[in-house]
Amino acid sequence: MRTSLRLVAPLALSVVALTTVLPAAVATPAAFPQAQVAAAGLPSVPLAVRAMGTFTGVDLTWNLPADEGTADGVTGFVVHRIANGAETTYSVARGPATAHSWADVQRIPGATYAVVGVNADGEGPASTPVEAAPRSEAITVASTAKGSDGVTRTYLGQLAAQGATQVVPLAASGATQQVDPDIAVSPDGRQVAFSQGRTSLWSVSAVAPQAPPVKILDGSSGIAKPAWSPDGTRIAVERLQPDGSTCIDIVAVAGGTPIRVGCGMAGPTWLPDSQTLVVAGQTSSLLQRVQARVNGAVLTTYAGTELARDPAVSPNGLWIAYLKGTAAAMIPVGGGTAQVGDSGGTSAESLSWAPNTSGLILNRRTAAGSSLFTVPVSPEGVLRRSSAFLFDAPAGELIGSAVWQGYRVAIKPTATVVGPNLSVPFDLTGLATPVSVTCELDGTPRSPCTSPFQQTGVTSGTHVLKVSAVEAGGRGSHAVRYLNVDAVAPTAQLTSPTFDVTKAATATIAYTGADSSGIGSYDVRYRTATYLGNFGAYVTAASATKAKSITLNVAAGNELCVSVRARDVFGNVSGWTAERCFSRPLDDRALTATGWSRGTNGVYYLGTVTSSGTKGASVTRTVQAKRLFLVATKCATCGTLTVTYGGKVVGTVSLYKATTEYQAIIPLPTPSAFLSGTVKLTIRDAGKTNQLDGLAVRRT
Repeated sequence: MRTSLRLVAPLALSVVALTTVLPAAVATPAAFPQAQVAAAGLPSVPLAVRAMGTFTGVDLTWNLPADEGTADGVTGFVVHRIANGAETTYSVARGPATAHSWADVQRIPGATYAVVGVNADGEGPASTPVEAAPRSEAITVASTAKGSDGVTRTYLGQLAAQGATQVVPLAASGATQQVDPDIAVSPDGRQVAFSQGRTSLWSVSAVAPQAPPVKILDGSSGIAKPAWSPDGTRIAVERLQPDGSTCIDIVAVAGGTPIRVGCGMAGPTWLPDSQTLVVAGQTSSLLQRVQARVNGAVLTTYAGTELARDPAVSPNGLWIAYLKGTAAAMIPVGGGTAQVGDSGGTSAESLSWAPNTSGLILNRRTAAGSSLFTVPVSPEGVLRRSSAFLFDAPAGELIGSAVWQGYRVAIKPTATVVGPNLSVPFDLTGLATPVSVTCELDGTPRSPCTSPFQQTGVTSGTHVLKVSAVEAGGRGSHAVRYLNVDAVAPTAQLTSPTFDVTKAATATIAYTGADSSGIGSYDVRYRTATYLGNFGAYVTAASATKAKSITLNVAAGNELCVSVRARDVFGNVSGWTAERCFSRPLDDRALTATGWSRGTNGVYYLGTVTSSGTKGASVTRTVQAKRLFLVATKCATCGTLTVTYGGKVVGTVSLYKATTEYQAIIPLPTPSAFLSGTVKLTIRDAGKTNQLDGLAVRRT
């Protein structure tokens, strides 16, 4: 049995490590007594000295000297730490067991450790210095123990991933020395979230020694069971209510006001879309899939998950593990048949996934305290009934929850909806090189990839991206993201112009668009025809503009046809709208007049007018047109004109109006076929007023 002297000081908030005396800088490494044979009366070298690293500290263990009992009894030990050329010593009292341990809450690169036995005659020879190997994985736990001050507290600590003998505190003092039992790991494996007193939520680096904790939320109540979103931006928490029920809230990692997803649900975990939660329903006692938004709707209830609690979605996004009674259980994310593992032990307190989805860490309460086990999961998703022992908490100590910590591949935050041309960045920082990275989209065969993962022409709907990374030593990790792709083109509509003819020198072209993801920009084009010519090529009036209107210049005698298209925020482009065409009239001076007089005045179109009261007087103009419009004065004494197209009379047009109207736009009779010839207007009645101001020609 291990000695209980191992690690009580970290719970006394003012004490650093397991020192019974203050550390003293004694000598250089060369001063270590290295003799393997002890001088008469002195203890011999402690045996089996081993240093195991966590990310934030060192787990040092050793056994009693071989000759213990043959000489004066060993009363204690001195740990010699050499770091950066300086030696520091720490005294450790002897315990009743053969095996002893000591924890360094500092992780100093290159530090070495040696142990000497002490008795009444002094210190014996030191063991060969050992160095803790770099650590790629560790297990962070919330561990409850009684401190040297007699007060029981829960603190954050780490276990060496394999062969740990003790919990090494993340820090010797501060917020991580008094936490609640439930903790959560960030998707990149580098941080851990915890609460204090159920009233505040914190995060702290679990891979950087002595990192300062960051407060995320304060002044709340009943905070429990945090769960970090796969994109790393939000944390969902369970909130205990005064009536004993629980609700689910979500808060941004950057802080702010939480949102309430709903009540009657517990133990949140996230699906890879970072938009959906899986929770344990309190009323139905079944797992449920819920929208991660205010008053989120229940989307699915998982049949066969009765009495489920504390669900956890696997890193590869395929399975949901959960606790059922004293056993670990599992069901596919898409639903199906639930698997239930071994129910051994008095209770199951928590579970979490290994980063490569190879198994679960199961925390069991036993008669002696707490034990951690690994429960294997096959690549096909089979939950093994057998489990492997991982760690026993020392007598009198309990583990609240445990999470696997370490650098892993992480997909960076993505938008709720993305476009059809994917560019998804992922992070490999901290992984041991060389790293083999593969990507697969929607279950297609894995292929080597680099960040960002890119794919063009992806169809609308939900797609699943999986990024897998394997380090040089064989350690693997997965990251999965559901991508909601919008490949649907937006719609576009011209809202202006609505006129056939404009007398203004400019025209405003207005338009709008609609798209579920939002309009990003518009393109506007036009083509022009003169009264005697065909349309020319399209001219770009605006490209990728966010403006919803533009102004075009319009020359007299020209017809313009405009169209628009919209582009959504993802680059999906609509087709061009149907054209809207309009023309600006020729001036009356462009008409050939016989028996008419010319005048000027600001009330007329372009300041000029052609007038006559003589019966039979006419004006002509050769055009190409489908429709024509006369600009003229209407008045109570105005007359009537005969309209002739290509030498054929097609009708008349009246200029009469009870009140005078200058620059009136008057439709002429529509040609029965496209007109390519002469338009002739002739005065029918003598003594009437006839004032002609212009002629508008439309080819459309």
